[in-house]
Amino acid sequence: MCGRFAIASPRFDKIEGALGTGFPEVRVSYNIAPGSDIPTISLKDGRPALSYMRWGLVPSWSKEPRSKFSTFNARVETACSKPAFSDAFKRRRCIIPVSGFYEWQQREDFKQPWYFTGRGGSELALAGLWEAWEGAEGTLKSCTILVGEANRLMSPVHARMPVILPEDYYAAWLDIEDPGDVESAIGIPFPEAKMECWPVSRAVGNVRNDNPELVERLA
Repeated sequence: MCGRFAIASPRFDKIEGALGTGFPEVRVSYNIAPGSDIPTISLKDGRPALSYMRWGLVPSWSKEPRSKFSTFNARVETACSKPAFSDAFKRRRCIIPVSGFYEWQQREDFKQPWYFTGRGGSELALAGLWEAWEGAEGTLKSCTILVGEANRLMSPVHARMPVILPEDYYAAWLDIEDPGDVESAIGIPFPEAKMECWPVSRAVGNVRNDNPELVERLA
């Protein structure tokens, strides 16, 4: 799963380069949790554009601007058929740019958080879906992060991980008209050779903590 991530830089140069588009700088935060407004990249008038959406997808048919069940993650194996996600999977895809994400490993008497990032600290492009909910107070845009089987780097910590898009598939994931083979590609775990991880402070468990020390390797 993916329930916490970090944005350690206001820009995502690799993603901008791959998509051939510049984006506004984003807010830096080291402890982003579901319910937050997070930066996403989706198509607007046929071009990749950055906007903020609430993390935790609210289906368009929901009676209220919140979900009665957990929607901050969607299983990649079933997102195309689940009522909450199926329409978004077909029509509204996005990229969630992150510097890295956290996952907790169960130890004998506590849970140890680990930080996962791209090799050399490079950013990661997480595959997401988005939805627009219409209410009396206006439109709420919200999103979810797809999760799938863990790779060999991740599996000792958790059996699931966010779906990370290879650079060659950034544009294809956003292009619902001509996605190519991206739908089969997202079922394959991201190569562990392109990632690295390390244990971090348990302070990340408190969402009120938000500082660069949270992503630093434990001594």
